[in-house]
Amino acid sequence: MPEQQLPLPVPETTDQSARRLPDRIRPMLATDIDAPFDDPGFLFEPWWPGARAIAFCERGALRLQVTGMADALAAFPELGPMPEQLAEDGVVLDGTLLVLDEAGRPDGELLRTRLGGSQRPGRPAYVASDLLWSGGQAVVGRSFGVRRRWLEAILAPGDRVTVGRAYVGDGTLVAEALAALGIDAISARQLSARHRSGPAGEAWLRAPLVAAEPRPRPTLALILRLPLEG
Repeated sequence: MPEQQLPLPVPETTDQSARRLPDRIRPMLATDIDAPFDDPGFLFEPWWPGARAIAFCERGALRLQVTGMADALAAFPELGPMPEQLAEDGVVLDGTLLVLDEAGRPDGELLRTRLGGSQRPGRPAYVASDLLWSGGQAVVGRSFGVRRRWLEAILAPGDRVTVGRAYVGDGTLVAEALAALGIDAISARQLSARHRSGPAGEAWLRAPLVAAEPRPRPTLALILRLPLEG
């Protein structure tokens, strides 16, 4: 039976008080490819138009790791309650920070202003894509398929923090739907691959999308629904 079909592992509970999350984690970096593709061994989702962020949730407190920022949470304080949405403690999530405008659309300029640290315009959101630690233990040795299902099981969707919607196998169909919404790239993650820091090789791919015509920026809610035909 493939690993991603097995029951989700249960973290050990021995001596949890002694466990600590790492200070930092070197992120996995996607490999650029030329075009979307179909493959039942991959999970496809939007390449979110935001800033890469690793979220450390421990004992009710959140810490954000964002490249170039000493204290990212100071710029995104609204995300502080994130640990309350988790069914476990000692969790590290990998995902994307967004800042939404008044219509709920991801806005790059508002994000850049937030990342600058001087102002806090817009409404921040966080889309989680991967699970690196849970229950005070590293789970990077598990396949991405298992980590993703585990993530969906422990993170309750909320107004600001959620797991992105994704699809197995149908990369070209997902790409067409995303391009029609104005999204400029698609993420493809190999379900059987373990997490690796640094270049991902074939484990994580990024393909560009080209819209047939200019489109207005979609709202986050619309991207998460991502209606597909067929």
